[in-house]
Amino acid sequence: MLIIKYTPAFRERCIEIFKSNLPKFFAPEELQFFEAFLDGDIKDNYFVVKDDQQVVACGGIFLNEATDEAGLSWGMVHAQYHLKGIGKVFTQYRIDLLKQLYPAKNYKIETSQHTAAFYEKNGFKTVDIIQDGFGKGIDQYIMKIDHTMIDK
Repeated sequence: MLIIKYTPAFRERCIEIFKSNLPKFFAPEELQFFEAFLDGDIKDNYFVVKDDQQVVACGGIFLNEATDEAGLSWGMVHAQYHLKGIGKVFTQYRIDLLKQLYPAKNYKIETSQHTAAFYEKNGFKTVDIIQDGFGKGIDQYIMKIDHTMIDK
């Protein structure tokens, strides 16, 4: 497994990964937001995971200076590669990167009821739930890690 920086050459594969997670993990209407995200200035904070030369996951980190928070953004593993430990390793990689780059920030993720338990295992705590926040049947879980509570 190799984690490398995202480049536009990976755009179509990342969209395929997104689509493989429809409709359980993402609402169809989110695709346009993801595509706009990929077309933005993400070169330094978005990554892909390659396994046997195939891109199988993508995800990033962010810093929001207005809220003084950093966090995880648009993380996903291709549906064919779920439950193989890729998400666990990749999430830890991104949390470690947050600790390195933004050690004094609180960390945030917005996810759904389908992955909230996964992120709880990684230290995130649910602070708010918005019913149908991402789309019909996909609740928005706002989860955070207080930087004073994590191992640096």
